[in-house]
Amino acid sequence: MMYLGVEGRFDHVPHHTIHCAADYATNLGDIEKRHVLSADPSFYVQNATPTDPGLAPPGHSTLYVLAPVTHMHPNVDWSKEAGPFRTKLLNQLEKVGISGIEPRIRFEKIVTPADWESQYHVYHGATFNLAHTWAQMLHLRPRNRFDELGGVYLVGGGTHPGSGLPVIYESARITSRLLLEDLAQDASWLGAPGAAELPAELPVG
Repeated sequence: MMYLGVEGRFDHVPHHTIHCAADYATNLGDIEKRHVLSADPSFYVQNATPTDPGLAPPGHSTLYVLAPVTHMHPNVDWSKEAGPFRTKLLNQLEKVGISGIEPRIRFEKIVTPADWESQYHVYHGATFNLAHTWAQMLHLRPRNRFDELGGVYLVGGGTHPGSGLPVIYESARITSRLLLEDLAQDASWLGAPGAAELPAELPVG
């Protein structure tokens, strides 16, 4: 993850931009199977300043750049790879119309899987938690209430219904409703149950 404060504006770049590697299958294989850094990584850019100019000083921009990579693995030593991979990502930005920004960077924060693991105690630095395989998605993720142990609840990206900030908020709502119901408290203020709270198998007829 790269958080950048840059001199200059990029009003021609949308608020949300996704660039997919030319060989997307190879990029995914590098992440999930070979556990190496791709020569041509896919990435996401949030260019929020055109939407909210108050996020940066006049004539400046905030950019958030996210490149999916392998979780912590012996194949990647981030103490050696962070710098070269940073340079690669800055060069990749040219593919979405953001060029020559390195000398204009006024603020920079980079977070690697090693940082997520050592500073934030995220297992293997895997911020998206469980792999997005069919056997671990949506209602097949761990449930929000423990069946084996009373009074214990789960919430977050590794829990039903899945990862991603809006979905994690929904996970929090599901867990809050379960907790309140178990304590015989009013849960109506949470609103009507969402689709993620419906039974996995709906009755027919």
